[in-house]
Amino acid sequence: MEKTEVETMRFLTLMVALFLAAPAAQSWSKEGHIMTCRIAQSLLDEGPAEVVRNLLPDYAEGDLSSLCIWPDQIRHWYKYRWTSPLHFIDTPDKACNFDYSRDCHDPKGTEDMCVAGAVSNFTTQLLHYHHGTSDRRYNLTEALLFLAHFMGDIHQPMHVGFTSDEGGNTIQVRWFRHKSNLHHVWDREIILTALADYYEKDTDLFLQDLQNNLTQGVWSDDISSWGECEDLSSCPTKYATESINLACKWGYNGVTQGETLTDEYFDSRMPIVMKRIAQGGVRLAVRSIEKKSSEEDRSMIVISMGRILPLMAFLVLVLVPEAQSWSKEGHMLTCKIAQELLEEDAAEAVKNLLPPYVEADLSKLCTWPDQIRHWYKYRWSSPLHFIDTPDGDCSFHYARDCHDQHGNEDMCVAGAVRNFTEQLMHYREGSSDRRYNLTESLLFLSHFMGDIHQPMHCGWTSDAGGNTINLRWFRRKSNLHHVWDRDIILQAISKYYEKDLDVFLKDLQKNFTTGMWSNEIPSWVDCEDLSSCTDEYAAESIGLACEWGYKNVTNGETLADEYFDSRLPVVMKRIAQGGVRLAMILNRVFGEEEEEIPWPT
Repeated sequence: MEKTEVETMRFLTLMVALFLAAPAAQSWSKEGHIMTCRIAQSLLDEGPAEVVRNLLPDYAEGDLSSLCIWPDQIRHWYKYRWTSPLHFIDTPDKACNFDYSRDCHDPKGTEDMCVAGAVSNFTTQLLHYHHGTSDRRYNLTEALLFLAHFMGDIHQPMHVGFTSDEGGNTIQVRWFRHKSNLHHVWDREIILTALADYYEKDTDLFLQDLQNNLTQGVWSDDISSWGECEDLSSCPTKYATESINLACKWGYNGVTQGETLTDEYFDSRMPIVMKRIAQGGVRLAVRSIEKKSSEEDRSMIVISMGRILPLMAFLVLVLVPEAQSWSKEGHMLTCKIAQELLEEDAAEAVKNLLPPYVEADLSKLCTWPDQIRHWYKYRWSSPLHFIDTPDGDCSFHYARDCHDQHGNEDMCVAGAVRNFTEQLMHYREGSSDRRYNLTESLLFLSHFMGDIHQPMHCGWTSDAGGNTINLRWFRRKSNLHHVWDRDIILQAISKYYEKDLDVFLKDLQKNFTTGMWSNEIPSWVDCEDLSSCTDEYAAESIGLACEWGYKNVTNGETLADEYFDSRLPVVMKRIAQGGVRLAMILNRVFGEEEEEIPWPT
């Protein structure tokens, strides 16, 4: 029998107030769901924000995250037992794909009874909000809470796991020193370990890192692709497909019954968990998207997805994020070039330092310093990605320019290259030397050798290396720094290389082995010592920033073919130089102790 609005609110209050015994792991931890909902609510336009406040009960005080775990609390109540299969999807063992018609059903075969069906269903219900309070077909408060929760669940990879092990629930493991199961590791253990190890058990600090990575960090260039889906039904299918793919690649991969999972598993899987929480939040974001027609002058809201990109609220809010590094493609190319040029001793050292899950491929972790730069533990590394030089001065002076905003010396990308090179010198001393984490040193050095060769990473102070020079790249908004970080590279890959990074790589390699740069290689690796090397790389970059980056560019203009065609050769050469020089440094650091060029010890 239908309840009045007051009765509904009282009923929900009672349900949330009760504590249930902790059941088997079935969902992101409460921390995961809370962060998903807080990300979403922070991205709302005023119209959708008001709708959410209207739908939430008064005791929630307008905070959606305070009720994001409600569907877990009531799933075993008699009235709500029907919701239990809506939290997950069981896929055929080792199929590693999701087929809605095949997989979205409960154990009795009832169709649409899975988390993808739930996301579609409660989104559809919320479309009825514009009918007003006279429309009593649905309890829209419950629809909002279910959707907010299930958008978290569908992004948890092990919620779209194999049938025989119930998404990893029956795979018993040890998480460091205590018993757990594979599903619970992904639901809760990884999040809690991250909070303890990196964020002083403070969820707000964790949330800040997620938001920083969305606005100016490692995911900022990927946001637009997160929202691409053709229609209402294809969105949850896309999210579920992503999850089962990640479950196969990162969840199940290499895990056997009864084994102990520790640092290696945690370090490699934590970035996946963080990204999925962020994706769930961004995709959940509410937006008032259109008016129906002149005859029906009523706003329609869509929560999480719709026929318009659900990320528009986020993109309007952030516009073009602050770019901070070569694109992931640029860093991968630099590292691939370097690794292929390593001598035997250096290749073996790199292989030993890399974690096993990357299978000795340095390029797979070359973007790691971007991924962690906003993590609470690694915030100190943020100023190491660039150098701010005096406005209009096209030179680099280490003593003058290599410091952070507080004046701390050596805190710039040139100082970082020196520091991590010196740390790697201790590799020869063996595992007994515990002064440095040499795996991290290798990853930092590899990344910063890319950054120091990106001309706009040695740009002028007032415009933050071109970050505040807003313009259009062909038809879309960008900024001058981002054009050099990513836009030129992606344009080249799309225009000339059929979006194939390996083909681009082969062109770079041909140019420095037998092509136009082949005679220049000796000069690329010619430097007297470590200090002169880094100073030379930074000086080259600011010189190129003046000659090719800033030249003839004004705020608000449109850059297109002329700029792209003339600057692409510069970008390609700098990527190649970064790779060749990284190989040179690693060969000297890890090679025989007798070296042609003196290095600090």
